[in-house]
Amino acid sequence: MQKITPSEALVETLRMHDVKYVFGIVGSAYMDALDIFEGAGIQFIPVAHEQGAAHMADGYARISHKHGVCIAQNGPGITNFVTAIAAAYWAHSPVVMITPETGSKGIGLGGFQETQQMPIFSEITTYQTHVNRPDRIAELTHRAFTLAKFERGPVQINIPRDYFYGEIETELRKPQEIEMGFGGEGSIQKAE
Repeated sequence: MQKITPSEALVETLRMHDVKYVFGIVGSAYMDALDIFEGAGIQFIPVAHEQGAAHMADGYARISHKHGVCIAQNGPGITNFVTAIAAAYWAHSPVVMITPETGSKGIGLGGFQETQQMPIFSEITTYQTHVNRPDRIAELTHRAFTLAKFERGPVQINIPRDYFYGEIETELRKPQEIEMGFGGEGSIQKAE
């Protein structure tokens, strides 16, 4: 266990999962995490519209066979991901959608740009998680990345905007390598 901020836990988990690019639009909901992308070797690629960010994450996942990651501002920014995430779902692309939402104390009260972000994506994702405590951000992000590859499809990590801040004790888990089927590089090396 180590003491870090939730934003550091998120970004370090991205780095451990070999994320090099995050596509999105800058938003105040996740500014703390965005500020430390560069130091972790993650390039933020800004777009003109959130739909483009999700399509870029899908395209990157398809050609690289790595996770494609997209992020946007809560509410209308996140809803603009829908069409691209549906395309990723049918293509079985391991896209990881990071969806900041209204602050934890304001959920359900009609706060700034509040939208029910989880139900919108429930039929076009293979896994969804809502960070219910800041100290679970690394655990749930790691699980989402693992399942995006294992389940072969887009996943959603929904994070209340106030959960990016503070100090937590957490464990950072190493990525779990998943080899789908026989004949992969690991199986061949093991057989030799």
